[in-house]
Amino acid sequence: MFRQCTRLMICSAFVFTVAACSNNVDTKISKGFESADQVFEQKPKTSTASTEHLQFYLPKDFTIKSSSDETNILLKKGDETFSLFINPHEPKQSKQFYKAIQQKEKDAIVKEQTYEKDGQFGFASVLEDDNHNYRVVASTGGVKITGVSGQQNIDHTIPELMEIAHSVQIKNK
Repeated sequence: MFRQCTRLMICSAFVFTVAACSNNVDTKISKGFESADQVFEQKPKTSTASTEHLQFYLPKDFTIKSSSDETNILLKKGDETFSLFINPHEPKQSKQFYKAIQQKEKDAIVKEQTYEKDGQFGFASVLEDDNHNYRVVASTGGVKITGVSGQQNIDHTIPELMEIAHSVQIKNK
């Protein structure tokens, strides 16, 4: 009887712990989406970084790691790496990246949010990566930025990625 009670208590504690962590992550994701919505609604931040063909805003602690060409840029923040991809042929109202995730990775989506303002379309998605990390995608029109975030940072990562995506401008050639 004692063993059964002990097992029941351990199982109950495990279920409550998993539920609490799940709820905490869900709350952080929701807060991140709310902040990303505010970013999308505002005027893009002033550019603080540039490559030969682009200029964009980089939040504090982000750096350009490399730029393989005019459409692919790797960014770093601490030990995290983010991939910025630009399709200059897509208009601001493009849903190309959103549709691609819906078709190819629908089952991995934990939560997503879409945004529309003044003919511009954007979205943020959080996808399963592994037990303690999530893949975060932020996009506006033909710009997409993707990276992996831990549970503890996800509420900050989502709006930071939206700030970057929302600010990208192609330089005149």
